[in-house]
Amino acid sequence: MKKLFGIFCVFVATMVLGGCNPSSTNPDDQPTPFEGGVYVLCEGSFGSGNASLWHYNPDTKAVTPDVFGRVNNAMLGDVGQSMYLYNNTLFVVVNNSGVVYALDANTGEVLGLIDGLTSPRFVAIDGSGAKGYISQMYTNKLITFDPRTLAKTGEVILDGVVSSEQMAIVGDKLFVASWSNDHKITVLNTTTDKQLTTFTVGVQPYSLALDKRNNLWVVCDGGNAWSSLPEGVEVEDPSLWKINTENYKAEKVHTFASGSYFRSRLAMNGGGDTLYFISDAVWAVDVATGNFPSEPLLSVEGYGQYGLDVNPYNGDLYIADAKDYVSNGAVLRYDSTGKLLDEFEVGLLPSKFIFLAK
Repeated sequence: MKKLFGIFCVFVATMVLGGCNPSSTNPDDQPTPFEGGVYVLCEGSFGSGNASLWHYNPDTKAVTPDVFGRVNNAMLGDVGQSMYLYNNTLFVVVNNSGVVYALDANTGEVLGLIDGLTSPRFVAIDGSGAKGYISQMYTNKLITFDPRTLAKTGEVILDGVVSSEQMAIVGDKLFVASWSNDHKITVLNTTTDKQLTTFTVGVQPYSLALDKRNNLWVVCDGGNAWSSLPEGVEVEDPSLWKINTENYKAEKVHTFASGSYFRSRLAMNGGGDTLYFISDAVWAVDVATGNFPSEPLLSVEGYGQYGLDVNPYNGDLYIADAKDYVSNGAVLRYDSTGKLLDEFEVGLLPSKFIFLAK
């Protein structure tokens, strides 16, 4: 009875947040386990409640549209922000709806949700699997939760910063970027949730990635004319930082040309030795040297490239192309040398990927 009541609450919350979606609802659709492949999260347009979750199987070339709608008979919600895979649970953050869904990663079926959030952005779960964190854009409070029950367990106030964004965990340390109108990384002890330190990087640390030696890579967008930065902090050129997670010192800093724009977050390959991102082109950085290459891995056309990630199992690159930002987007798959393998259509504003093991 408790399970049925919980699922009923999920659907009521979903319809309130995102509205009903008859075009994606088929009572004959039953959850069918996916064998590997990749989930693609499409943000949808802000305020329209049309975020969507798609699945692609590169072996069969099969595309499954609107997995969430087909399986759960409800819309995903307003702005699909990010995804996080832990064991067999796929956490999907829907930012403007203020909710994080927990899905069965094999089928897309809703297991539960965390709602009542201010502006959720990313999820991270500690090594024990007993504690999860949700960052929020418009507040310096992290939400803690139990990944096993999805119950909220508390809040952690981050001193000295104004917001929280992408997170990374190294051992018992949680690194939290403060992106919006800030220039700092906060470090927490995941056992006690005590703040260990806060250190300065470039303006507006936008994305984080860990390499095989647990160095933290940080890309900072530099801010813009609309940024409300702290007193004494000014807009600057974008930069890429390599941080030692033991002493929090910068071991490498690369400054990009003025006007450079990051169209994707950082992505690390499965071996943790090559860092990828899109900035006017697709770049691959050897993390051992940290030297920025003189030539990109591949060129991109237009301005729709909105996301990038790497399949950790075979090194294939997936690039999300938002096209004109008002119609359905596409995903292009390349091998690690930059050779185009295939392309398939997805929903509006694709941006994030999660890869499943076979």
